[in-house]
Amino acid sequence: MVPLEVLAVYDKKLREATIAVQDRLFLQTKEVIEGESFVRSLARKNLMQEQPNQIREAMIKGYVEMSHINLMIASECLHAEYEAQHMVERLVSGG
Repeated sequence: MVPLEVLAVYDKKLREATIAVQDRLFLQTKEVIEGESFVRSLARKNLMQEQPNQIREAMIKGYVEMSHINLMIASECLHAEYEAQHMVERLVSGG
């Protein structure tokens, strides 16, 4: 077993922990963590998870805004539609 120091950031606080891992796992972890590949892969994974959520939230917001616009347009045109219907009925009935 090899002690492995791990630095983790939780809620903007830096915490340090020492854990014991098997030699093989330590070597695999060391290979992954070396360089910026570990940070880059975590950032990419986070982006891939958040991006669809942001798109979905933007779509929901857009649909809600459009529904309000459609309701306002329909409310404004309702009076004109009633007036046109009344005019047609008057013309058809001859009076």
